[in-house]
Amino acid sequence: MLLFSWGCLAAPQPPAYAQSTKIIEDKPVKIGVLAFRGIDAAIRRWTPTANYLGRTIYGYKFQIVPLSLDDMKIAVANNQLDFVLTNTGNYVDLEDRFGITRIATLRTQSKNKAGNVFGAVIFTRADRTDIQNLKDLKGKSFMAIKPKGFGGFQMAWRELQENGIDPFEDFSELKFSGFPQDNAAFAVLNSEVDAATFRTNTLETMEQEGSLKMSDFRILNRQSYPGFPFAVSTRLYPEWPFARMKETPEKLAQDVAIALLRMPTEGAAAISAGYGGWTVPLDYQPVHELFKVLRIGPYEDLGEITFTDLLKQHGHWIVLAVVVLLLTVGWATWIEVLVARRTRELSQTNEELERQISVRRLAEEDAHLRRAELAHVHRLNTLGEMASGFAHEINQPLSAISNYARGCIRRIHRGNSDQKELLGALEQVATQATRAGEVIKRIRTFVRKEQLDRVTTSINQVVLESLEYIKSEAQRHDITVETNLEKDLPDVEIDVVQVEQVILNLVRNALEAMMDSPSGERRLTVGSTLTDKGDICLTFTDTGPGLPGVGAESMFDPFVTSKQGGLGLGLSISRSIVEFHGGKLRASDSNDAGAVLSFTLPAVGAIEEEEDINEFC
Repeated sequence: MLLFSWGCLAAPQPPAYAQSTKIIEDKPVKIGVLAFRGIDAAIRRWTPTANYLGRTIYGYKFQIVPLSLDDMKIAVANNQLDFVLTNTGNYVDLEDRFGITRIATLRTQSKNKAGNVFGAVIFTRADRTDIQNLKDLKGKSFMAIKPKGFGGFQMAWRELQENGIDPFEDFSELKFSGFPQDNAAFAVLNSEVDAATFRTNTLETMEQEGSLKMSDFRILNRQSYPGFPFAVSTRLYPEWPFARMKETPEKLAQDVAIALLRMPTEGAAAISAGYGGWTVPLDYQPVHELFKVLRIGPYEDLGEITFTDLLKQHGHWIVLAVVVLLLTVGWATWIEVLVARRTRELSQTNEELERQISVRRLAEEDAHLRRAELAHVHRLNTLGEMASGFAHEINQPLSAISNYARGCIRRIHRGNSDQKELLGALEQVATQATRAGEVIKRIRTFVRKEQLDRVTTSINQVVLESLEYIKSEAQRHDITVETNLEKDLPDVEIDVVQVEQVILNLVRNALEAMMDSPSGERRLTVGSTLTDKGDICLTFTDTGPGLPGVGAESMFDPFVTSKQGGLGLGLSISRSIVEFHGGKLRASDSNDAGAVLSFTLPAVGAIEEEEDINEFC
């Protein structure tokens, strides 16, 4: 495979002290770019972006590496790149196969008011009166760009399939032009094929370049989306993502993401490439839905369970089952030998003895079957608890990421995208993503009974930082969050991530409980105090309907919940975390209204005493 590269032309000037001592060579950073209109076009379009990154981020020299779809996959697999800029479908496939991660999404030009989206256009010659819609393409010849091209084939494939056409069976001929995709338009004009498809904006760009006229083509299955200015025949999907490799340093990835989001929309890089800068990573779920419908990419084997899959997921249980089966067969065989020997020795045994032996044999086989079934159920329950626990624990930081990201999008759409505010929100997104990873690490460590990373800190500071995450949700639902934190409390030695999880879970439960309360009466009070025994006690008092009917103790049991769609794991996990820190989690109804939940944590230097388990702090 040959990697074409084009380095950025203007490197940043090193600091004065560096100039006075020695010349510092910039570290090369390779950006793999999908060259859908050819290598030269890709270099011309994206080199200004590499130059911009080189000027913005000191110490690095960014290089453009134009690649085809096949070369892109090979380069990523061999870890030859630092970043990837490719089409939406190729990104989702690389994300699933190699774990690359998007850090920004291409922003369309300002005149495209439909958002950061694109589609595909399906077209034929304007003078083809026999082709008026997609169904008329049956039996005709058709050209796309690449079998795995997202805008160059897969988008059109979905629309054709919904119109009853299998492109691999119903066309008289299916051709793929490869890059540059302009060849497909010329093939239709020259009557080499009856119809073709490629991504939106290509026909318009070729017309601006003087290569063709839009009036020479008929757009099939034409769609109209508010604010979308280009001819389109398909659904719209998120624009190209800018993604990092798994091995790319975290600091470099953050600097690149910030630089892209700060790129001026009217700057040379954006104008040269014909886009409007960059935005926070969009939701690529529509791409997954397309892949599911077509059963391609990560969903190629959807619904098919192979023996290899069974070995990967349940290999140890299969080995155990085989061992048990062999032992059972051996044991049963030995019993048969004994029975046969005893039968020969007791040939005069009456019919009653033979009946008892038969009954005993059936009972033994039934016992083996029941033990095997119970063991299977226990294995399934264990796997189910682990999966549910991971899903519940990771949901909170992911929700925070989603809220901050959508907040940035709303600010950008409203035109009040202050860079400092957006940068603060993006830093929260990065923090929450790191926090989600820490949650998974903490859960694995907790399950293995390993020592967690504890630090000595102020519990009031942990409370205030935790409430920051929930502030916007409380304001949105007209809920007042008050704090009554006792000053000069002694420090606690805790794992901050786990205690934050407990605080956020109790606060979110309180907010959800007050949703049906009259507006103006929704109030949550979070307090901290020092108990007589020298422990720190945190209390959460809401004005909701009070405790559910399951009881104050039962509500902490796994899978017990009063919320529709809830897993019933939050309070159970919270109690485990608090008890692991040497504290207690309790619940009761408030004297006025609502519920009170509290938990204690040992203060640093406090003398451990035996607690009264019925005492409520």
